Amino acid sequence: MAKELIIHPSKCIGCSSCVLTCSITYHNEFSKSKSHISIQKNDFEGIFQICFKSTCLKCCKCGEVCPTDCLRVSNL
Repeated sequence: MAKELIIHPSKCIGCSSCVLTCSITYHNEFSKSKSHISIQKNDFEGIFQICFKSTCLKCCKCGEVCPTDCLRVSNL
């Protein structure tokens, strides 16, 4: 079954669960620099921005661990 990642940036709390899950899944270590996703805080607006690198494999593991449903997996 195909998966789709639903993104609600306003729900992001900057916990980095998604970033670290990606890193441990593909590189066997907790390293924000090796993840295919990054989170950056926009201090001016007080929100977090979620950025997916072009190397993202679209496995949706990040959506499976997000505690706030900022990233959520939907089965198509």
